[in-house]
Amino acid sequence: MDIQQILNNLLQRKQLEPYITHLRFPRYKNLAENLRVDFSHPITALVGQNGTNKSSILRALYGAPGYNNLGNLWFSTSIDPIEEGDGAPNCFIYGYHNLEAKQNTEVLKSRISREDDPDYWEPSRPIARYGMQPFKRGLPEAPAGGTRTRWKNIRKNVVYIDFRAHLSAFDKFFYHGQVRSHGDDLKQKKEFIRARSGRLKAAIESKSKSVKWHVERIINSENLLLSREEVAKVSEILGREYTEIALIRHNYYCQDGYTARMRAANLQYTEAFAGSGEFSVVALVYAVHKASQASLILLDEPEVSLHPGAQERLMNYLAESVKTKKHQVVLSTHSPAIVRNLPPDAIKLLMLDSVSGKVILPKQSSLPEEAFFHLGEPPAGKLMVVVEDRLATALVEKILQSEGEAFSQLFKVVYYPGGASSMWTHHAPGYAAEGRKDVLFLLDGDQYFSAIPNADDIPEAQNGVLGDAIKAFAGCSVDFPIDGGKNGGNRAQLIATQRTFIAWASKYVRYLPDTNPEAFVWNNMYRTREEGEKPVKDAKKKFEQYTKNVLNLKEFVDVNSDEIFSVQRMALGTIPDEHPDLLEIKSILQDFAKQK
Repeated sequence: MDIQQILNNLLQRKQLEPYITHLRFPRYKNLAENLRVDFSHPITALVGQNGTNKSSILRALYGAPGYNNLGNLWFSTSIDPIEEGDGAPNCFIYGYHNLEAKQNTEVLKSRISREDDPDYWEPSRPIARYGMQPFKRGLPEAPAGGTRTRWKNIRKNVVYIDFRAHLSAFDKFFYHGQVRSHGDDLKQKKEFIRARSGRLKAAIESKSKSVKWHVERIINSENLLLSREEVAKVSEILGREYTEIALIRHNYYCQDGYTARMRAANLQYTEAFAGSGEFSVVALVYAVHKASQASLILLDEPEVSLHPGAQERLMNYLAESVKTKKHQVVLSTHSPAIVRNLPPDAIKLLMLDSVSGKVILPKQSSLPEEAFFHLGEPPAGKLMVVVEDRLATALVEKILQSEGEAFSQLFKVVYYPGGASSMWTHHAPGYAAEGRKDVLFLLDGDQYFSAIPNADDIPEAQNGVLGDAIKAFAGCSVDFPIDGGKNGGNRAQLIATQRTFIAWASKYVRYLPDTNPEAFVWNNMYRTREEGEKPVKDAKKKFEQYTKNVLNLKEFVDVNSDEIFSVQRMALGTIPDEHPDLLEIKSILQDFAKQK
């Protein structure tokens, strides 16, 4: 029996109680009205593009048990007001099996304004228009599992970690803090850390639960060595053998934060010299191990700074934690490696509805392959061409169609939000590490900074500057999560990873003609030319005015992006298929199909 079947059996036998069975959202952020998420597997992955409110759903789960206040994570400001209307405040409903009542019950939590807190969320009476069962009134006493007006809240410990914001004590101070009375000059920060690091080291080595130096420096008495089991789990996930890991929560750097000191082979170092993924895994394993039985573990993008192999081992660790400690785990992710081995009912694929602009969940289960597509993985049997925007998509599709239906059906053209830098930093490292031969990047012409070298032509003497070589052609720095972080013994692996990346990019990254697709279309489409007109680079403003002219709109009338795109597509259609630049891209696509 595999681990997923074991987890399902635990849930079916109600061995994970108390357990949140579902969430419903009558009115909540940008979610479609009455969107429902079922938690029919002990580990649930929320998947979707940016803007599909994955983090918002995690925060609703944080605010479900007991009197946890969602207002701690989501609150109204002048620049980001929370809009309420028609007497219907933002709210959500969660369901659970009420052991006292011996039945499934639902609890409504609504945002209210209290005198001491304008963003307080509290349990409310059941509301019939939200499809809730009415609560019997006038009872002489409260029923088992309830009060006289509503069912009791589920009682469940919550561990919530946002990996994008989960910083160590060193990172909080060095990158985001200030030296009191001395400004935030880099040199002064370094001197401040040096001055206090001796006292921090002494505190770690003493393992004291309390150190008073001006004020109490150890927070919540957390100053400990991770257990042998915890160290083994960190080693397993990161692929590096640690002999000891010390963890202390302190304010030596003027704010609440953790410092981890790792020992591996003959090395000893803290998070200041470790990779961010290394520190995150230490923090996660510590938090999950110390969590009480049957906790709710919420993880926001746990893949941050972890390479695909470590991500898969992290999922194995979470599955083992569910099995042994009966935790319920819900996470958000953009990583195919995270969802690859999950069953369909564990994958919730959130989407933006093209008509309403609201977030929808069309079905309660999705195959990993469906998630892969929305995460930028090519569908089975297809070659994927990745571009920067939808006009570039239309340009490539025009080229493919000119070669006939059979050829065009070999490809799937997609674009990623975030442009070239996001493609280089978030997607390309994973594709390179996996040796993918079915993905081709076609970047805008203005993203060409220098030729991508042949990795075999770079001498070993330049291994120390491979990162600079990558930045030269990518136009941005690219980090490579590797086993054990970036410290010490992983240098050889980092070099191998960087060389693999360069070799992949030299084969599977090419560039579209002109500065960008707008400029190419404007400079080559059929239209009446002004005498002496020169080719343009910034064609976006040109197309805005051109769209007004085509639609015969007055100057004061605005046009939207969809209207401009429609005109651009019509203009693209006037460019002959035999245009030399289009033929050159067609040749690239043909060579790509042959390589595969």
